[in-house]
Formats: sequence, C-alpha cells, structure tokens
Amino acid sequence: MDYIRNSSTLNAAVEGKKEKAALSNRRLIDSDFESEPPGKPGSIGRNKLVNILNLRHFRNQTVQIHFQDEGTLRNLSFEAIPQPCFGKHLVCLWKNPPGALPKTDKYRLTGLSFSNGTELIHADALSRAASSRGICLTLPGSAVSHSLRVSARYKCESIHARMLQNGVVFEGLLKDFNFSAFCVMIPSAGETPFQWLNYSNNLTLILKSEEETLYSGECRIIENPGKRDEKELVIEPVNDTVQRFSPRIYRSKRVSFTPAPDIIFTHPLTGGHVSLKAIDISGAGISVEESRENAGLFAGLILPEMTINFASAFNIQCKAQVAYTRVLKTQQGKEKVKCGIAFLDMEPNQHMRLLSMIHQAENSHLYICNPVDIDSLWGFFFETGFIYPRKYAFIQPYKEEVKKTYEKLYNSQSPIARYFTWQQNGTILAHLAMLRFYEKTWLIHHLASRTERRAGTGIDMIDQVGEFAYETHRLASSQMSYMICYYRPANRFSAHFFGGVAKNIKNLHACSVDEFAYYHSRAGNVNTSLPGQWSLSKAEYHDLCELKEFYDQRSGGLMIKALDLIPEKPVRNRSDLSERYHEIGLRRERRVFTLRKQDRVKAVIMANISDFALNLSDLTNCLSIFVIDQETPYDIVRQAVSVLQEYYAASKIPVLIYPLSYAENTGRRYERVYSLWAMNMQYTDEFFKSYNALK
Repeated sequence: MDYIRNSSTLNAAVEGKKEKAALSNRRLIDSDFESEPPGKPGSIGRNKLVNILNLRHFRNQTVQIHFQDEGTLRNLSFEAIPQPCFGKHLVCLWKNPPGALPKTDKYRLTGLSFSNGTELIHADALSRAASSRGICLTLPGSAVSHSLRVSARYKCESIHARMLQNGVVFEGLLKDFNFSAFCVMIPSAGETPFQWLNYSNNLTLILKSEEETLYSGECRIIENPGKRDEKELVIEPVNDTVQRFSPRIYRSKRVSFTPAPDIIFTHPLTGGHVSLKAIDISGAGISVEESRENAGLFAGLILPEMTINFASAFNIQCKAQVAYTRVLKTQQGKEKVKCGIAFLDMEPNQHMRLLSMIHQAENSHLYICNPVDIDSLWGFFFETGFIYPRKYAFIQPYKEEVKKTYEKLYNSQSPIARYFTWQQNGTILAHLAMLRFYEKTWLIHHLASRTERRAGTGIDMIDQVGEFAYETHRLASSQMSYMICYYRPANRFSAHFFGGVAKNIKNLHACSVDEFAYYHSRAGNVNTSLPGQWSLSKAEYHDLCELKEFYDQRSGGLMIKALDLIPEKPVRNRSDLSERYHEIGLRRERRVFTLRKQDRVKAVIMANISDFALNLSDLTNCLSIFVIDQETPYDIVRQAVSVLQEYYAASKIPVLIYPLSYAENTGRRYERVYSLWAMNMQYTDEFFKSYNALK
C-alpha cells in the first residue's frame, strides 16, 4: 500500500509507459512488506536490503546510483543519500546535485550499489522519477553481495595525513584504512607537485587529528588509482611491529583473569566505539584479538584514552599504543588478528592497583600498598631488629611525631610512596618501601624480613620491587629514571645483592656504588658566619658543573644524576615534588649551597629537609656534603654545618660526607659507612641478569 505525501524534493517526469504522470512535489513512502523465501548464496532479500538501507540513512552514509550511455556504453555514477524506506520504493537525494540530469532516452539506470564493510551490494533498481534534487527507485526482489576484501575498510573524517619522502612533504587526508593499509588523498592544489613523488621509494606517514599525532611509521606505496584533480594513494606499513621502547630480554609477566577484562575506547581515526576482550595483561601492556574481516587496529596506532573494564567492578584509564599485530588461524580455519597494546601512561595509583592484582595472581602472599595495621608494622620493625637499640635511641625522643608521619605515609595512597609486604595469615613476614624523593629518582628503604619464620622472603621483596620498577618506569607519570638505596657494607644481605649487582654489571652508566661517611652533628650555638674569605651561598650553575666534573673524574657513576644535581640552564622548577608531599601533610624541601673560599668552589652541600624519620635512618632529613677540594679544612666544613643547622629542629643532624676518603684523611670520626647504590632504569636487563645470578 502506497502513501503519498507532499514534498519539494522530487520534480521530474516519470520514466516508462505506465508512469507518465508527473510526481511534482511528491515523496513516495512504501510500507508494503511481504514474506520472502530464503535467497540464494550471495543474494540479499528485499526486506533485509531495506533494513541495510535504513541503517545507512541512520548513519548518514551514502549509496552510488549508476547510469550507462546506451550509445557509447560509458558508465556514470552519482553519490546519493538514501531516505527512510518502508517497502519496495526508495527515495535518494543527491549528495552533490549533478545539475543537468542524464537524458532518459540516452542514459539508462543500471542500479544502485554501496560498500557494506567487506562486501559490495548491488541492486538492479528501476527508476520511478528523477529530478535535480534526487531520484525515486523501485527496489528489486533481491540484491547481490560481492566479497570485496579480506578486511573491512573504515572511512575517516578530519584526519590529516602528512607524507615525507626524500626531504619532500606531501599533505593530504586519510580517506579510509584497514589494519594493513591506508588510502590517502592528496589534492592537486597542494604545494608539492605530484611529480616529486617516487613510487618505488618508501615514505614516512604521519596521521594527526586536531589534538595530537595518532600514528607515524614507514610505509610503501602499493596502488595509485590516479584521478585528474587528486591522487589517491594506497600505502601499507612496512612493519607490523613498532619498537616504542628499547628491546628487553626480561619481559613483564602476563596473566589471564577470569572473567577477562575488556578494553573500551573511541577509535581515534573513525570516532567509533570499540570494545574488545583481553587475552592476557601485564603491568606494561595488554593483548586482544579481533576478527580479520573487522580488524581496525594496526601497529603504531596511538589510543589517547583507553579504559580497561574489569567486569564492570572497576575501570582503569590509560593512554596506550598498538605495539604489534599478528594474523593467526583458529582451529576452525578462520583468521584473526592478535594485537599487543603497550601502556604509555596511566595514573600512578591506578597502575599500582593493576599491579597489585597481577602480583597477587602470581603469589597470593605478595601485596602492594594494601591496608596495613600501623601498630603491627611497628611490632615487625622492632621484632626483626630493623629498629635496633642505637637507632631507637636516635628516634625515641620524637616517637609521637614519627607515628604521625607513618600514619600519613601508609594511609594516604599517594603516588610518591609505595610499600610491599609478604604476609601469611595477616602476619607481615617481610617488608620493603619506596619513596620518590628526587625528581626522577625513587629511594628503596625499610627492607626487613622474619627469616626465622620463612627463609627467602627478603629475596621475594627484591623480586617484587624489581618487577614493579620494570613495569612502572616506562610510564611518563611514574618519574622513575633511577632507583637508589643506602645500605651499610657490613649488612651482608644488602651488600651481597645491591653491591653484587653493581659488581657484576661492570658498567657505571648502568649501576654504581659510592661510599659516604655518616655521623650526627649535635645542635649547639648556631654560628651564622664563616671566617675570613669563606662564604656559603646558594649553588649556581657553574658550581654544579664543577661538582659534576669532580665526580666524573673520581667515580664516573650515577650519583649526581640520581640525586638531581645535574647542572641545567635554565634551572627547572622543582617545586612539584614538594607539593606532592604537602598534599598528604608531609614536608619535603631541598636547598643546595656552595662553600667557597674567595671565588674558589670548595664543596657543595645539599640540605634535604623532611619530616623527622621519614626514613628511619633519617637519610631523607640530613646534610649531604660533597667536598671538591680535598685540602679543605674540616673545621670550615664543621662550621658550615653549624650555619645550616637553622633548617633543622632536631637536636642531632645526620651528616653524609663524600668522598669517604676525605673524612678518613682529615681524621673526622664517623659512626658508620653508607654505600649509595644507584640504578639506571634503562638497564633493567643487566639488573635482572646480575641479580638472578646472585640468588
């Protein structure tokens, strides 16, 4: 049954002998549906065709209307927008009105077609009416579906494509893509002539949205359809893998969860919603699978906002990049595409939450930043001897202040602090903590274990912090370029593992150990001046240059970099880290001074000022003195310490002196020696290889 409604869209004569009356100002809508028998393979019944056409209208997609010159057999096509269809009649409006329409006595309608993912659908429709605005068609009883390609192509809008080849830049737009190839349009009005493009050479393709770069990679040209007013280049990536990070032998451990999480994101090139089931996941990335025919991910694609959904219980947001794609065959002979996705950045506490789940899946006794009863933790420190009598004598006058500090530190879930425990039936058997105490450096401290209850828990702690650091340091927000640890050479466990790693690596750019003399300076009458030609002032760029030169000649290790004493111009603002401490009610400040005689640099002194016993040896609340001129009188150094006592409230101030030989040669009595172990996180393979050899 046909319904006729007024419209200004069609205004033309009706073709055929039976349709001679004009359909001016009319729009035909048919609601006559009939049941249809099962179609032949490759055919689509009218009812299904109508549903597909309505979906294209819903998505603002177009169809192609085809004509043929009956004299020359020349084919002509117009792009049109299908209108809602309710039966056998379809109205289409020209997307770009063609002006003068083909004369019906010369051109014959041959049908309509459109691409539907991996297939081309063609229908031998008949014309009922046509005008400069559109056309009304009678749909056939069935249409034909032809397979186009193995993988669907996805259309893009507003994705800028830049191609670089031999120093020449070609600007264009990404028309469509699939996981293995791109179609790029280069307008003829571009600044670079087409003739400069060498089709036999590879080029670099950069895809950008208005906000950011989404892809960059080497590609080869595989097809050049060629048009008069523009170039359409089909290009494919040379590699199916991108090396975002330097290759490593030791890899993150991947686990599979039940139920498996989903990754959800808006495709950066199409704007479409994507949801894929994860195969496995680690702290560094996740792998998923797509069907070959619908694959839309390719190596190098950046996903600015991706969500990992764990059964709708909680979500983790991150920025990621597709690291590789692999075409695999299932047992049923079908092809699928496996994609590895690397995390580029993630909010630190969300990453910590993810790692907690992964570590628990591997060893149910290992915990990261789980709620801890602080009173039980203090019991653990005393019972394991981590707080020995001499250390307790140092902190006991301030015990209430120390308790408050640790309540803040362990209950804040701050991104500047991490702690690891090995627990059995709620009892802590081993503990290790980390602090981000310098801009890009994390301090390992508080390593202790109940060896009488279970052997090997201390080693498990180092294993755990090693895996944590490996999976964390690549994230931009982690600020983890270096790890450091102060230990006493007399401590056999620490000397064996930390010292042993440095000894086995034999590369000072990867791992180094430097020794300090450690003692306490008692607060007395503060002396605010130095004698004669001596002065103490804020360290300048050239002072730090002298310190670096001295250290490089004497040691050549990582200490200056790890302690953030590298000279820089201009000097970076380093207040951000102190603000992170302030957010949880803690104090962390740093001041760097130069001790001079006249204009000669004699020593650089770093004053770290933090809450008392933030580190129980108070190495985060002390003076570190780097003596450049070994002839500097110790009395002058001691007087400089006295001047700087005004920054500290405690009656005893911890002091570290480097190099150790200075304290020995000047006869300065010190309480113990501390070794500063520093590790460059770019050398994790060397760390794990050396560490595993020591177990």
